[in-house]
Amino acid sequence: MEKHQFTSEVERQLRVIFTAIRAGHKPPEMLKHRCEGFMRAGVFMGVVTNVELSDLMEKIHLEVVGMTIQERIAKLKEKWSEESVDYSDFDIPTFERTVR
Repeated sequence: MEKHQFTSEVERQLRVIFTAIRAGHKPPEMLKHRCEGFMRAGVFMGVVTNVELSDLMEKIHLEVVGMTIQERIAKLKEKWSEESVDYSDFDIPTFERTVR
């Protein structure tokens, strides 16, 4: 298998996964595992290196999602930080809570 042919297929698979992420959906685990396995096979066969795949993944993620992978991770951590959620209402037993 030629390198260009291999990287084109990796790019196609990554675009499917990242398009789902951009749309706000969690991509199916099967797609993620299939892509990861395909990429590992390429490294094993000597078609590409891990660095090349990492750069390709970063490039496709930036094109499709509009931010780097690290920026998206930071944004998700910020969005779901437990410190920003007030759970104090749940300290009151359910039968004593009032609807607000």
